[in-house]
Amino acid sequence: MNGLITNIQRFSVHDGPGIRTTVFLKGCPLSCIWCQNPETISGYPEILFFQNRCIKCKKCIEVCPDNCFSWDNERITFSSDYCNQCGVCIDNCPTGTLTWSSSYRSADDILDEAMKDKLYYDISGGGITFSGGEPLHQTDFLHDLVSKSKTLNLQVAIDTSGYIAPEALIKIMPFIDLFLYDIKFIDNDLHRKYTGKSNDIILANFRKLYEAGGRVIVRIPLIPGITDTQKNLSQINCFVESFSNKIEINYIPFNKLAVEKYSMIGKEYKLT
Repeated sequence: MNGLITNIQRFSVHDGPGIRTTVFLKGCPLSCIWCQNPETISGYPEILFFQNRCIKCKKCIEVCPDNCFSWDNERITFSSDYCNQCGVCIDNCPTGTLTWSSSYRSADDILDEAMKDKLYYDISGGGITFSGGEPLHQTDFLHDLVSKSKTLNLQVAIDTSGYIAPEALIKIMPFIDLFLYDIKFIDNDLHRKYTGKSNDIILANFRKLYEAGGRVIVRIPLIPGITDTQKNLSQINCFVESFSNKIEINYIPFNKLAVEKYSMIGKEYKLT
């Protein structure tokens, strides 16, 4: 079984305790307008355009069947609005300016790479974290990954939006040592407005996790003027404390560097 992976980040210190390897899986059911990893949203490989590598040879303009590239202000611009991801531009690019956002890899291949740092995990109390996107979007592949991780005595964390089928959550729960659980809003209307989906299943799954005794750290992305309002943060705190005042809450700062990723995948950044 192979899964679609955008990145494997070694020596990560922000995705759970200790030193970790974070594996980013592709695909997410939400469409948060501030998404920090927009290249992980779609469930299929996408073309990435690295402007700083471009030598302006215009080969991509010549070969693209969908007219996704144009010459504007003495440089090439890329829009994926009508791109069918055929990859012809990648095949004809002489500098590596164009490449695929992701690749298919097996669980064994990923874990072989992660095990290179097993000594660091053991010393620091770290392990492996599966992130995305929404890692449970690739449910069967993730199950294969986490079950094999435990046979290697790895501490396993999963960074999840909670927007997943309850049965998928229950199936994977025995293999997870820590859930990094994103809660963005309690107000359902705001959740729909900024993520495109209701939060009913997210809050219900949080209850299932708590009742099953899963270890959870709540993570709140601080988006200026949207999620970081006093009212929203107070609502989330009240919701979490209604289960237990011992559940840890982490606040995740907004990262402006993600803006560059939108131009790389030929998308418009909607959060001004």
